[in-house]
Amino acid sequence: MESTGTLEDRVEIRELYARYAYTIDYGPYEEWVRCFTEDGVFESPRFGRHTGRQGLLKFTAMYKDANGDAKVRHMMTNVTFRVDGDNATGGCYLTYYHCKNGKAILEAIGRYDDELRKVDGNWLFARRRVFIDGHA
Repeated sequence: MESTGTLEDRVEIRELYARYAYTIDYGPYEEWVRCFTEDGVFESPRFGRHTGRQGLLKFTAMYKDANGDAKVRHMMTNVTFRVDGDNATGGCYLTYYHCKNGKAILEAIGRYDDELRKVDGNWLFARRRVFIDGHA
């Protein structure tokens, strides 16, 4: 994929990817929700589809309950994207660890497919779909 967009756009989008992972792992979850547009969509084979700020916040409650007292770590690698004006498409690989009782377990590997939009000068996810390898 050829490099597109300004250097500033590319830096801001990479920061968005990092902020997404950090806030879903550590919180606050409201910060994670702010990684998405007002009408943003998150789709996961495990948790389903969630739309809009309220839907995304509801997802975070489900997610927190599902993890209990375990810590999780999202590792996103091979981030690539194409910028076209105030829109971008891209994705990355996902490695997901579940950490409990001093042990880290590789829970899943897969990828994200993303649609991004620049809103009021800020890059946000408009749609983020998770694909887990080996999951139908």
